[in-house]
Amino acid sequence: MSSPPPVPANPASSTVAPLPQPLSPAKRALVAFLVLLGIALSVSKALLWSRGAWNAEVSGYAISAILIPLVISYLIAGRKKNRKPVLFGLIFAGIAFAFCLMELSSIRKDPNVEVADIIREVSGTKLSHGGGAFESRQDKLLREVMTELLDNAKAYREKAHDAQAELQPLYTAESFSSPEAMGRTRDSVQKITTLDHEFVLQLEQWPAHVREQTAESSLSDSEKQAFLKGFDESFSNSEIMALRSQEDQIESQWCKDTLALYDFARSHAVRIHVKNARILIDEDTVRTQFNDLLKQSRERHQKMVDTTVQLDKLQQASLQKFGLTKKDVGIVERNVPTPQVQSK
Repeated sequence: MSSPPPVPANPASSTVAPLPQPLSPAKRALVAFLVLLGIALSVSKALLWSRGAWNAEVSGYAISAILIPLVISYLIAGRKKNRKPVLFGLIFAGIAFAFCLMELSSIRKDPNVEVADIIREVSGTKLSHGGGAFESRQDKLLREVMTELLDNAKAYREKAHDAQAELQPLYTAESFSSPEAMGRTRDSVQKITTLDHEFVLQLEQWPAHVREQTAESSLSDSEKQAFLKGFDESFSNSEIMALRSQEDQIESQWCKDTLALYDFARSHAVRIHVKNARILIDEDTVRTQFNDLLKQSRERHQKMVDTTVQLDKLQQASLQKFGLTKKDVGIVERNVPTPQVQSK
């Protein structure tokens, strides 16, 4: 019996998939270079974000900056069925470069501009773009301390607004027109002086409070020192603090002199008459004492005005280096009343 004829081979089943060709030394070197370049760019992005500081948080940021382009590159050109090493390296380095460029473009050359923008954002005079997950810890702390300061300033403005409106008749004949008017004016003087003093105390205590907040923050020791150095150079002007304390003392004395004037006038209300916006006093002794008290109050008032002008100039000069105005940081422009009274 003859054997059956051999079965012909199936050409399709006999085809063997070609093995991947090994990379040439030049291509291996190129891929290694691209991967190392991408890693270096990702680390540079983290250092740009932290302004050169390196700690655990920055390490985590650097790792995430590496992983994002790595995952994208793998999905496009790193999987086994579609592995293209050179393309993988190009995509990895390209994405890392783009991310680094974005980080670089967001950095301002002048740190004062960055401080000013944070202050404007906190005060609401500029649309806020900060406070996100990638904001540095120093900026977060600055935003926190400035928010507290500006909130205090806003609360002061709201309280002082009504008191300043009530103070408008000060030194006018209207304020001496009746015992009730005298009482309202002297109470307004006392009220605004108390509010001003409380606000001055808050400003004087603010640097010490910022130091406490910095000490309790998560910043490293070197970052804390750098933050406090910048804060002291920017906001702790000893000349301004001394002049503000002097202004507060003058205002306190002005308050006492002005209360003495209105209390004296109220106790001699029967001798004081108002006619045609003029004060008429029908007894020489009372008129003399009234004029003496009025002069003393007005002189103290002028000292307060002069000190306020000096303080305004110093504050403006301190803020100008940031391109800021007093409104940006919540410093209130006070309308010091101008004496208009005449007596006879």
